[in-house]
Amino acid sequence: MTRNGRVPPESVTRFKYLLAHATPTHRLNSRLMKVLHRHPEHAPGICRYIASYPKIPDVLAKEIESFVSINELYHAVNAQLLRSCLDRCPAVVTASLGKICADRLLRPKPGVIQLQPSYKEALIGWALSANAINFAEFDGIVSNEPDWWVKKCAFRELTPGLFGAATYADFLNRQMRDAESEVARIAAGRLIDGNLKLARPYGDVETTAKHSLKAARIIRSVGQPGGRINEILAYILKRQQTAYDWKAFFGAAHGHAERMSIFLKRNRESNIDAFLVQLDSWCDEVFSHLYTRLKPNRQRPNYGAALRDQTLLAHLPQLMPCFLRLHDLRLDSTTAHPRSQRSGTATRRLKHRDFRAIRNDLIHAFDELEANIVP
Repeated sequence: MTRNGRVPPESVTRFKYLLAHATPTHRLNSRLMKVLHRHPEHAPGICRYIASYPKIPDVLAKEIESFVSINELYHAVNAQLLRSCLDRCPAVVTASLGKICADRLLRPKPGVIQLQPSYKEALIGWALSANAINFAEFDGIVSNEPDWWVKKCAFRELTPGLFGAATYADFLNRQMRDAESEVARIAAGRLIDGNLKLARPYGDVETTAKHSLKAARIIRSVGQPGGRINEILAYILKRQQTAYDWKAFFGAAHGHAERMSIFLKRNRESNIDAFLVQLDSWCDEVFSHLYTRLKPNRQRPNYGAALRDQTLLAHLPQLMPCFLRLHDLRLDSTTAHPRSQRSGTATRRLKHRDFRAIRNDLIHAFDELEANIVP
């Protein structure tokens, strides 16, 4: 079934079944590496076969090294291949493959494809395991990584003895302050398991990580949780997270505004039409507090009319037209109205393209608000 490194379409199911039960042999290794070149879709089964070796043979290890060095088209295949042989290659191949992985992470050649997350975390694991990067390089990779999953996986091969116990503890303490809750919880778990010292003050530790520390009796209380509005705005708009004090901005209404923002996050992931309608409602709540600040002792008209206020437009030239565009978009939504209030025609389901068209303006609008309105 693997003659000339090809698997006939009619034999694919039988090939997968037999491969799952095959005993690794030198002859089969060579055939399967040829199959992997021509059929990358069989990478999961072939990598499970390779992973069944307690120690990778020299010839196969060199073929894996050659494959990873040459093939960059399917990052997921390289990722599975690297993971299947981690910590099981001969010393010479481990050193050379570790250097290849470190160079791909830190010194990529011009024009290469951007690293896919699973490939990147496998490269980090190999570079650490082969001791091919120093702590400054590892810390830089993790600190600048935007993908939370890659940051989480970067802990897999990290051990106290790799860079020293003090450096390890310092790294964990910093990662517990990460905005990504899963990254912070993993760091807290490592700190607890290693019986390491918690850096104080710990008020800026991520809230869910504090719960782990409290359960381990390292701290006495979790304390008042911080607001989630900045985190959610950064998530839904793909915007840099800020430290704006929304609690002070909303005052007594902060709890309600935060609950609204949590539903915003949920609908952003599941229902774009409901998300845009609800985002308009949330902006209405924001604007009501802006109006009170900029026009105290004045009765606010309805939202649509208030967004056309020329006095406020002078204060917030980017926010006002953006909020108005969003409000006009709501009028076309089936979630908000069965028929357009302007034309009487049937409304429609809002699409992701509607959000993409206004997203950058929303980012500028909230940047303007935070720059000009003191909480």
